[in-house]
Amino acid sequence: MNIGMQFLIGLLLGATLNLRSADAPRKADADSVAKESLPVFKAKLRDTLTRHLDTLLGADGSVRAMKGKTVEGNSALAFYLMAEVTGDERYRKAALSLADQVLKDMRATKFGVLPIKEKDKPGGATIVGGGPPALGAYTSSVAYILHKEGGRHDDLRYLATVLDRFAWNDDGWWAATIDVKTGESKLPMTKPSPINKTAAMAMAAGIVSGYLRDIDPELSGRLKRKTDKCIYEQIIPAQLADGFWHYGLNENDPKGKDVLGYFMLTTKELMNLQRFNPAYREERLNAALKKAQSFALQQIAPTTEPNTGSASRPHATAGTPKRYSVQDEAKRSYQLGLILLESGQQKEGLKIMSAALAQFPVGNAGQDGSHASEPSALILSSPLLR
Repeated sequence: MNIGMQFLIGLLLGATLNLRSADAPRKADADSVAKESLPVFKAKLRDTLTRHLDTLLGADGSVRAMKGKTVEGNSALAFYLMAEVTGDERYRKAALSLADQVLKDMRATKFGVLPIKEKDKPGGATIVGGGPPALGAYTSSVAYILHKEGGRHDDLRYLATVLDRFAWNDDGWWAATIDVKTGESKLPMTKPSPINKTAAMAMAAGIVSGYLRDIDPELSGRLKRKTDKCIYEQIIPAQLADGFWHYGLNENDPKGKDVLGYFMLTTKELMNLQRFNPAYREERLNAALKKAQSFALQQIAPTTEPNTGSASRPHATAGTPKRYSVQDEAKRSYQLGLILLESGQQKEGLKIMSAALAQFPVGNAGQDGSHASEPSALILSSPLLR
């Protein structure tokens, strides 16, 4: 090799090394910014959530009246998690008050399922319907509080019994909706329920089964068997290669449904199952959630405020918003923010959560307030984000 050629190769190698060394600090800087901004963001989130919860309390510590199918359960969990974060006894008492109210309302019904709204059955009959995902949300939230408090074995057994007798198909799914007066499924049980409802029931049954293990091993075992059947024989096998779950566990997604929104709720529910029952922190569910979290990052985050980009969104339907804005779809921003942050995607998660935090509905005692406060409390108390 002549001297000129050696000199040219040396220049090229030097340029390549310089480019690599220039890139390395930029990547390190980006990682550093993400790590430094998480504590700053959590401080802002904590301040905002504290102000929100304080406005829901009266001077005597009583909780303002709340309205909505999951508001009391979600708010109870938010209060309790924040009591654990802050040590504020007012929040603990508020959580217990809300949990007791949910239990009282459940016991006032025949099957423990709170009514949601009137629904039409095939053939024209009308029923008062109730069930998941609301049922999964309020039973799991109340169960966590009672478990942490201790000494509430009868109430935990009651919650487990409600879940155990809710209409179930041995192939691995629960009813989507039941008639709260008869306990019968609105639709024949031959068809799997929508993914978010199935996952919500699996979440609740799986969480409660863990809390009941030493209280009522037989009932605990039944709930765990149902949860395992649902997750390992229905939910995980139905996941597509890109991480997506179809609405009805098949390719016939209803065009009027926001299937990406239901996908985010499903992912959050399964993440909660792992958080509140360590038995499900195992490789099969870990792998499924990792794929789902990757799908959320690649296919949903680019079209969620403040992002204005686009993704291929191969599974979106006519009912899926072209862009998730905080003003119109706040609950999706909080769900997605939680998914991204807990999966290690801090940069994108902080960006989306910061946009949502700027419009936090402080003082709202309805669905908007609970949809913001519950995932916010989950973020602040997350063992993965300390």
